[in-house]
Amino acid sequence: MRMQMPLKRRPAINVTSLIDVLFLLLTFFLVTTQFIDQSALKVELPAMEHAEKTQHARRYILNVSADGQMALDGQIVDQPALRELLKQHAAEIDESGGLILRADRQLPYGDVMSILDLVRSVGIRRITNATAERIDEKSANRRIDE
Repeated sequence: MRMQMPLKRRPAINVTSLIDVLFLLLTFFLVTTQFIDQSALKVELPAMEHAEKTQHARRYILNVSADGQMALDGQIVDQPALRELLKQHAAEIDESGGLILRADRQLPYGDVMSILDLVRSVGIRRITNATAERIDEKSANRRIDE
């Protein structure tokens, strides 16, 4: 009696769990990523040498261009509409880390102060001014040498 040798099968790679993990990661990053268009207005930020970087879960960003146009989270608004939007979301804005003001460097100081006054008048207390990092020749050369 002759015995048959079993056929050698290559082990199958089970990728089901790998695909599940990849979809879970993809879903996580899609949910946590913010898709807010910050470039509704062209804003050139003033520069600072010593600035803090802040991270918050939800950001409310107010862009103000050099000619005084305003956009809250990418939606262009005038001053009365801005006041109403800020009133509606004041508690939520303060809880989420506050309002980030991105005012153009060419915007007059008085205009920035009137916007800050408007924001404070609706009850928002947490306001952050966005700036660009200032790079002078000495620090730029130091970074290149390092």
